[in-house]
Amino acid sequence: MTEGRFETSRTILRGLEAADAERLQAYLNAPTMIGCRYVPWRIPDIAPLSRTQVEGILEAWSKEKKGFALGITLRETGELVGHGECNWHWDTHCPGIGIAIAPDHQRRGLGSEVASRLIAHLFENTPAHNVSGWVASWNEAGLAFAKRLGFAESGRIPRSGIRDGTYVDAAMVDILRPEWAAAREGADGA
Repeated sequence: MTEGRFETSRTILRGLEAADAERLQAYLNAPTMIGCRYVPWRIPDIAPLSRTQVEGILEAWSKEKKGFALGITLRETGELVGHGECNWHWDTHCPGIGIAIAPDHQRRGLGSEVASRLIAHLFENTPAHNVSGWVASWNEAGLAFAKRLGFAESGRIPRSGIRDGTYVDAAMVDILRPEWAAAREGADGA
């Protein structure tokens, strides 16, 4: 692994370990994380997670053959503050990402730093022509986050779930390699 490939100015992304289960369980079970945990599909996204379930998440991530999940730690303290995932289940040309930041560390720009780093990694080191993600239609903050990163909504699965008794859509967002390159060039030239 190239040194710095999975680092930002404030974070270091590292492999997740069994010892991370307690912290992972704590932030995944926070009420504001319900519906936006970004854990493997077979794990319920609305119910509290037991330690056994969290250990199962860590095991599933460790066995992933078409992607990886990394713990997001603060550079200064080493504290685990979230996780980021890249996967190419469908096609290596169209990988997906997911970012989850613990509620006590949200709204500080950490998610943007990490997402930008992972997107850059995918475009610089894989044949990806786009990077995508899924955001529930009720998650306005998540949709705004994706837009700030340069993602555009590319489709929806209507009525893909129910939240508080109301049907919700799953919005797919993506950014194409040329859009990413143009935004990066614009930022470098600014």
